[in-house]
Amino acid sequence: MNRREVLIGCAGASAARAWAQSCGSAGAPLNYASVSGVCPGDAEAYFTEEKLGQLVDMTKPLPKAKYEVVAYNYPCWHPCPWFEQYFGKGWTQFQSLRDSRPLYPGHLFPKYPLWGEYNEAEPQWAEREIDASARHGIDVWMHCWYWQEGTQRCQSQLESGFLKATNRQRLKFALMWANHDWSNNWPGASDGSTALMSRQRHSEEDMMRVIDYCIDHYFHQPNYWRIDGALVFGVFSIASLLRDMPAERCRRIFERMRDRVAKEGLGDLHLQANNVNATDVAKVKELGFQSATLYNTAGPVVAAIPPGGRAPYGKLAAQAIPYWRRLRESCAVPFFPDCTVGWDNSPRIGASARMITQRSPDQFERLMIAAKYFLAESGASAPKIVFLSSWNEWTEDHVLAPDTVYGYSYLEAVRRAFRG
Repeated sequence: MNRREVLIGCAGASAARAWAQSCGSAGAPLNYASVSGVCPGDAEAYFTEEKLGQLVDMTKPLPKAKYEVVAYNYPCWHPCPWFEQYFGKGWTQFQSLRDSRPLYPGHLFPKYPLWGEYNEAEPQWAEREIDASARHGIDVWMHCWYWQEGTQRCQSQLESGFLKATNRQRLKFALMWANHDWSNNWPGASDGSTALMSRQRHSEEDMMRVIDYCIDHYFHQPNYWRIDGALVFGVFSIASLLRDMPAERCRRIFERMRDRVAKEGLGDLHLQANNVNATDVAKVKELGFQSATLYNTAGPVVAAIPPGGRAPYGKLAAQAIPYWRRLRESCAVPFFPDCTVGWDNSPRIGASARMITQRSPDQFERLMIAAKYFLAESGASAPKIVFLSSWNEWTEDHVLAPDTVYGYSYLEAVRRAFRG
């Protein structure tokens, strides 16, 4: 049974059991009307100002500081030849959004871009997105950048859209090498399984090709993002790297990459681990990274949800702050907090999704305020950098861009939190 069958008709017993685990009653028939719209404890979990005050010391004034706000950009909203060979000419991931359906009362899917579907590889669309980001307090787009042994995908958003926009200087940009395997989530099977489309492999030769390509195409741009004068290059998956090479070899390759950048007269290269977890965060300095952060703070909460289950955003927010602290304590390099809008990948895998519910701009704003207090705890010398997940992950439901449900509310929350 595929995802479209699940969303259009009734799902199987496994999905019914998952829903019952999340907040239904055991043995309830699976249909939209039988699923509870609000789970027990959702209202109590709401991330209020009182709860924020229990997690950070709001009696101490925040230091006056200019925060650098970095939003991840997921560049898969334009036709890409790599995807077209599998799904047909003109296909984009907007198709998964069109196919999505609400799975319980109050499930706000599909959420569409307020501006309608668009081709982000067209400069005029990039200009509109840049303008909205910059006006609301976002300083940097960190682009998910896909390279597998010389095969690229979705780079047109950056190379044909962003870098050719007339207002591109309003935002800085950097790359996060999304060095993970690609599985078919368009759609995934109704049991949550996905087929491997391509495996990520790492070698010294290929990683040097990566840095040479970046030097030729990106690092000379005047608005490329730097931390303390060093060009920032992010890496998504430590586990993927270590699957292909030992830590010492990885460190040596990173040193070669930095040397290559320096010899081009571009200064230093700041390597950033962008999706650390409790297992690999202690390895970042050993591997040669200079800082670390998260791609989506929701990870620990989402991992505990059974397939088809739900958890409220307030639970995510309340657990994020102590999680940041645990990662900072284990990390021998600066750690930057990430504030996520939410998580819901049901447009990709339907009834087997793990869903964060009851999200709202006011709770998100409190999480961003918590990030400012977290950075104050980190000391005066720590760079004041906050990551946001994300600008446009439409099929995972963490989107800052204006949509048909919340409009500009999330962007306005960003502006209040960081620009006053």
